[in-house]
Amino acid sequence: MTDNTDIETWAMVRAQQIVMQQGANLVVAAQRLDHKKTTANTYALRAAIAHCLMEALSVPSPEVIGSMQAQASRHSA
Repeated sequence: MTDNTDIETWAMVRAQQIVMQQGANLVVAAQRLDHKKTTANTYALRAAIAHCLMEALSVPSPEVIGSMQAQASRHSA
C-alpha cells in the first residue's frame, strides 16, 4: 500500500468482508433471539474489527515506504 487510494481501497474491502461475515452472523443470531450466539457473534465482530485495526497499524506509512525505496535505490546505484 503505497498511496491513499490503495489504503482506502483496502479499508473498504476489509470493512465489507467484516460486515458480510461477522455482521451477517450477528444479525441472524439476533433475529432468532439466540442470546448465546448473539453474544458470541458480538465478540467475533469485535475481534475482527480489532484484528483489522492491528493489521492496518502494522503497515508502514507511505512516507516510510518512500524513504525505504529511496535508500534502496541509492544503494543499488
